[in-house]
Amino acid sequence: MFTTKSASGRRARAPKWWGKFGEALPKFSLPFLRPKTWTKKLAYEWVNQIPDKCPFERQFWIGETLMLYIPPLCPLNPVSQQLYSIKLEAKTYLYDLEKLD
Repeated sequence: MFTTKSASGRRARAPKWWGKFGEALPKFSLPFLRPKTWTKKLAYEWVNQIPDKCPFERQFWIGETLMLYIPPLCPLNPVSQQLYSIKLEAKTYLYDLEKLD
């Protein structure tokens, strides 16, 4: 039976060329995604809607043997880095609000 993690907790890694391949793709940004002003509700929505890491990475193990590894596909999406940076801005805004209280 397939499992998504090995029993010993080992994790597979993407090949080294995968990161270079993602960096070589053309980048563009969508400026209308970035909010002009932050509110507490808007910041919480951004933090809750965008995942912390790429949700498409998969590992399939049979016992201790890695059968299939699908590397993270987010580097192939040119908008993903922009979404992660907006999420970081939202987290920073919420942290600054809590620090002021």
